Amino acid sequence: MKTPDELKLLFPSLDNFKYKDKWYVIDIGGNTLRLIAFIEFIGGKCFIKHTVTHAEYDHITNVYRGKKKG
Repeated sequence: MKTPDELKLLFPSLDNFKYKDKWYVIDIGGNTLRLIAFIEFIGGKCFIKHTVTHAEYDHITNVYRGKKKG
């Protein structure tokens, strides 16, 4: 895959994680989990950063947003 649009054809739930550059979110496991990954399309590299529940995703989002809770 060379672009986010190409990857979105394979994973329709792909979305940009707006708090970190080149980080993306994919709903997996029947929409019970979220995979957060750093994806470098030009270099063809993908590093999985987190695989979490929706509640854990909300916590991670708050941390990166600057609202550290719990």
